[in-house]
Amino acid sequence: MSSCNWKKVVAAAVCGLGLLAATAQAQNYPSKPITIVAPYPPGGATDLYARSVANGLAELGQPAVVENRAGASGIIGADYVSRQPADGHTFLIGASSMFSILPLLSKRMETVYQHIEPVSILGFNPSYVVVPASLPVNTIQELIAHLKANPGKLPYGSAGIGTSQHVFMELFKQRAGVDVFPVQYKGSGPMVVDLMAGRVVMAIEQGPAVLSHIKGGKLKALAVTTAKRSLALPDVPTLAETILPGFDAVTWFALYAPKGIPQSALSKVVPQVAKTMQSTEVRERLGAVGVEPAHSTPEEVVRRQAAETTMWKEVISQAKISLEE
Repeated sequence: MSSCNWKKVVAAAVCGLGLLAATAQAQNYPSKPITIVAPYPPGGATDLYARSVANGLAELGQPAVVENRAGASGIIGADYVSRQPADGHTFLIGASSMFSILPLLSKRMETVYQHIEPVSILGFNPSYVVVPASLPVNTIQELIAHLKANPGKLPYGSAGIGTSQHVFMELFKQRAGVDVFPVQYKGSGPMVVDLMAGRVVMAIEQGPAVLSHIKGGKLKALAVTTAKRSLALPDVPTLAETILPGFDAVTWFALYAPKGIPQSALSKVVPQVAKTMQSTEVRERLGAVGVEPAHSTPEEVVRRQAAETTMWKEVISQAKISLEE
């Protein structure tokens, strides 16, 4: 046999071994427990998504657990995931603000994102303008009047610098012409506790964190930030139809993994996430708190992030939002 033929035989053998290895890897995935990192404290929307995804991925044959790694507007959790092996056994639940906004504010987050890649959108969360039940206002118009009567004196609650709760409020301030200052918390859970107690005067917060308190009479929802009314609270008007024409801001959540996750893992995770988010159980559970479950390809996440980064860049610049590192 000529040397040329020998080379062809060897190349074919190597290719065949590679295909066998890839097939074995796909069949063996997952080979150990899966960790879903929620970069905020328990009690908010991120936690709700994380537990839904964990339940779904556990159906692949290994336990899936949720770890809450809060701090620095979610950067601590994202940084942790970015440094894990890219083997498909560690994932991150990220709000849209984490990758559309935070890289504009933080060099650390910009670096982290270079080592993270998207897997799928998980859902969309309408946000509500909410105030304590004790605040003597009952409409968005009355709230604006109250804020304008007390310029620079009243605090609002934010789930952290650069979060959607923060930038949505800054957009609201810019459009409504009001002067309130932020109190930053490590996530929605502790912020909502202080909001109900009246330690902050208002917030723009997503349904999972506030809907039960609105229905329980501890908070009042005066408006919703999306272009259309929320299915969860259809009687609450939009900001666009009341005082701020064209106002439309929505938070979405997505699943991310360390960069370089094997295709063998993605080929199982992406359809499993789609199955999970379309399930009757998840749609009913998330729908009860105003969440619209969804799923997508990784490419769709990238396109949406790019569009929103452009939108929020101007708001951030005008509000002079920055992160100290």
